[in-house]
Amino acid sequence: MIRGVLQPQHNTRAAELRTQPVRVVLEAMQPGSGKAKPPVRIFVGTEPSQYRAERIMIWSIEQVRDKSRVYEIYLMKDLVGFNRRLWLTGFTNYRFAIPHFAGNQGRAIYNDVDQIYLADPAELFDRSIGGHGFMSIANAAKARIAVDTSVMLIDCARMAPLWTLEAAQRGRKNALIKRALAVSGLWGPLEPEWNARDSEYVAGKSKVLHYTALHLQPWRPFPRQFVYQTNPIGHVWLGLEQTADAAGYRPFTAAKPSDHYNDLLASLRTAKSPPVRSPSPLDPDLLDEQKMLDREPYRSLVDAFDTRSMQAYQLVSAGAVPDVRQRIVSLTSGSSIACQRSHLPLDRDDRGGRVDGVLIRAFLEYLPDEDIPWVLDKLFGDARGFVAAAVALDPSAATFADGTRLPVTRRTREWWLDHFEAASQRHPAVRWHLSLHGASLLGRPAVRLHQGGRPLRKPPVVWVLAYDKPGHTTQSVGLAEALGWPYEVKQLRFNSLRARAHTWLQAWHGTLGASLIGLRQRASDVLVPPWPDLVIATGWRPARIALWIGRQSLGLTRLVGLGRRAGQIVDIFDAVVTCTHFHLPPHPRRIETVLPISQVTPARLAKAAERWTDLFGDLSRPCVVLLVGGSNEFYRIDADIARRMAEEVKAFAQAAGGTAVAVTSRRTGGPATDAFKAVLGEACVHAWRSDRSENPYLGYLALADALVVTGDSESMLGEAAATDKPLYIYPVPKWRHGLRRILNEWAVSRAFARPLNRRGTIRPQQGLEYLFAKGIATGLLPPPRDLEKLHDNLIRRGIARPFGVPLDLTPRPPLHETDAVAREILRRMGYPDPGPQPESARASGPAAATGESLRR
Repeated sequence: MIRGVLQPQHNTRAAELRTQPVRVVLEAMQPGSGKAKPPVRIFVGTEPSQYRAERIMIWSIEQVRDKSRVYEIYLMKDLVGFNRRLWLTGFTNYRFAIPHFAGNQGRAIYNDVDQIYLADPAELFDRSIGGHGFMSIANAAKARIAVDTSVMLIDCARMAPLWTLEAAQRGRKNALIKRALAVSGLWGPLEPEWNARDSEYVAGKSKVLHYTALHLQPWRPFPRQFVYQTNPIGHVWLGLEQTADAAGYRPFTAAKPSDHYNDLLASLRTAKSPPVRSPSPLDPDLLDEQKMLDREPYRSLVDAFDTRSMQAYQLVSAGAVPDVRQRIVSLTSGSSIACQRSHLPLDRDDRGGRVDGVLIRAFLEYLPDEDIPWVLDKLFGDARGFVAAAVALDPSAATFADGTRLPVTRRTREWWLDHFEAASQRHPAVRWHLSLHGASLLGRPAVRLHQGGRPLRKPPVVWVLAYDKPGHTTQSVGLAEALGWPYEVKQLRFNSLRARAHTWLQAWHGTLGASLIGLRQRASDVLVPPWPDLVIATGWRPARIALWIGRQSLGLTRLVGLGRRAGQIVDIFDAVVTCTHFHLPPHPRRIETVLPISQVTPARLAKAAERWTDLFGDLSRPCVVLLVGGSNEFYRIDADIARRMAEEVKAFAQAAGGTAVAVTSRRTGGPATDAFKAVLGEACVHAWRSDRSENPYLGYLALADALVVTGDSESMLGEAAATDKPLYIYPVPKWRHGLRRILNEWAVSRAFARPLNRRGTIRPQQGLEYLFAKGIATGLLPPPRDLEKLHDNLIRRGIARPFGVPLDLTPRPPLHETDAVAREILRRMGYPDPGPQPESARASGPAAATGESLRR
């Protein structure tokens, strides 16, 4: 077989040089009747961005196949010579080249990569083909093409005269299908269960599940082209991926690398001189090991781990090892394409062959796509402390003096980041640094820095960014406490509109100096190095400052954002915590909760109950505490509404022989507060005041017999739900919708619309659907908070009841989401099994010391 990996081409992807599909063989593993049968041949149309889909497609076959039979899977991607200009996908016409790649004989199955098998493909492969040339399902009557060829059983000899390699390379898809349909009897119908498209899926019946809607594919292959939405049947695919991850499954491994990897090895063995590279986007200093290690953040990594031993990986030939301290490393059994060098003397036990650090530059770009996952696994596995890599996004081919030319693969920032984050999940204790070198829109050199794994300091340093919204600060501090690490509250105060605009603009571009932040701060709160390991920010303005800190720290600082507005710029954070009723598109860095994070914990409630034992005095029990929010852009609480609310809650409590008590917030306002006092009496209203030295808010939560919360306040609902008290939601009247709100809701509904194409399936996201969805994802179009959905969700889960039903004093299980979010953040930061976390943590900010951040 002649493979194209070493064929010379002009300024193209290395994968485009392939003349043959990538072959994966599932060997017979058990005795049985399958050994006497021919291999099941499956050709998969795919492209480089579908690497997650490829893996799970093959894994799905592993789950259902006959283990006594051989299965040959051919991944057709970036094949040379095809005219792709009018293709809908990157593999549209490859299906018509299958007779050629199959030697014009025998049978073959074709599948799009966005499918999974739920039944043994051998059942399809062995079925009677009835003299037809190919079989597939039929399309809807109004479809442009009568048949759907995304799953086919092909008689290669019969189809070879029509579907030639040249026809596949130059022809149009619809024309090639129509040409075949014009031959009587050439097409035969296939049962629909062999190609169940999206909503056609029936559990227990469908044999191939096909995710046809590109913007609903749960593995998100094209984050730049689509704004992904939740797929109702995405759990089937995601469940398979979870089992593959748990099994550590890879189609290619060090023991069984790809054919293209072996071709690369063969080429390097024959080359007798070092490669002479064309100009590269990498800084020349990064190609010199000592100069690289003298720069930040590499020097910090070396110092943090007391580095005495290192492996440095760089592309070399077998005849180009000039230093006796260098030797060829076996990435596979007995062969290598890397050079290992002990940077410092090995004066201590290396503990099983592992080293303190692994240094990589001008190396990974030359490896085939299929082998990057297992190579990264090995590199992370070799490191006791850190892995540092410099990767060119637009690398140049390596040319040897003897004429050998090694092409390179251009991959996106998202591609590299996904693979490093995946390797980090498997090796969470290893710190990693990835610098991606490319060019800006203006053609200037640009470097994007990313870090992950376990923080360098023990314990990690945490900053909480707080500003003039106490509800936001409460969420950030609540998460910081749940993490169990010491934290410091940085109070931000924005001086003016001009300063705010300056801050946002400069923070976005990452050029903001500490003296220009536009904040009025105490000296102890100035944002200067040393930078923290983690920043927690809730809200729009703190999110921008967090971004600036991340850039100033050269990627050292991990960023966690909370809230709706932070959730719209999820790409700048390592993790974002948002509520499900925000209607934000799914994202792998998003952690969704039912309610906002709160500081309410059992320990805090117990302490407050002890502190405020006599809070209710001689009031008749049960005491029903009404937590009052206030008017906002959606809801209205004026004096009349407050009076009616007080009367209804008072009657609600008195019907059970008890007393109603109201606790107002800073949004409630004076007229509404006076109305509560007029109905309930001065003694039964706790009015919010900014000058209180101590706030009994937690005492009311701890000592109440039942809680009623106005539906406008998400944070109060979250704090009340964290108790075990019966919880009732009081419906607050909405404002009349203005034109702006009506247009906003229309745009959001259009963003999530799913119109059908002629084939009867959901068409790819485009037009207004894409425009408005992109606006939501980037923060330009904030979707309105759907508090009615939140209320319904709380009622459906049994956490709350609608106000108006009889009072039931039965305790309920409290909702504690903060601990679960903290465990997920810890896992992402390299602490996969943190164990029980303390109820509180040390803090330097006054909010944590006094509980004042819970003041309303």
